[in-house]
Amino acid sequence: MCKNEQAIHYCTILSAGQWDFLLDGKAAIDRQKCLYRLMTAAVRTKTAFRIKGVEIELEVGQAAASDVVLAEYMGCNRKTIGKLIDSFNRLGMLTTRTNNRTSVHTLHFLTGWYVDGVLLTNPHYVKPAAVSKGQADGVRTPHSNDTPLEDKPCTVPDGCQCPRQEADSMAGRAAALSSSLCSPVVSDCSDDRADAEDEADNSYAGNSGNG
Repeated sequence: MCKNEQAIHYCTILSAGQWDFLLDGKAAIDRQKCLYRLMTAAVRTKTAFRIKGVEIELEVGQAAASDVVLAEYMGCNRKTIGKLIDSFNRLGMLTTRTNNRTSVHTLHFLTGWYVDGVLLTNPHYVKPAAVSKGQADGVRTPHSNDTPLEDKPCTVPDGCQCPRQEADSMAGRAAALSSSLCSPVVSDCSDDRADAEDEADNSYAGNSGNG
């Protein structure tokens, strides 16, 4: 290990239903890979950066990744990524807000990180039971095309402890996975997002050429 490389351990809690979705069927490894990409991209301190001329501010526990970026990483169609992200939202694992520059994903399954032995907590972690009925339509939230994402103050409490997993039995999770688990939910907004990204990319490229 490089001397300057930090030792990072990720603390996560997933419900039985969320695990079922991640492990079921031929697409299981791709679902896990996508979730891993978002988990490792989530910031541990408040971070600001610019994407195509728009400033984006991320709170602790958020990751920025468009469908295009995730599709390139996964080697698949970005509309497939859109449906997968919508399913993660429906299951309460993420809350995704999008504009025509990127998507900001708030991670609810990530409780925190151990970084070089120091615990950092994710203020956006939500117990699975608390989100099982909390996602109304199971899709990401669209945001204004040209306005930066809303900034809300976020702090990591001092001396906080890693959330503990409930004392419910793990035996049920070892049961055979249902082969009838539905594919990711199809949402019309995924197609609309893809078109919006195309228009934004073409507009940005044209403006750069004129400049």
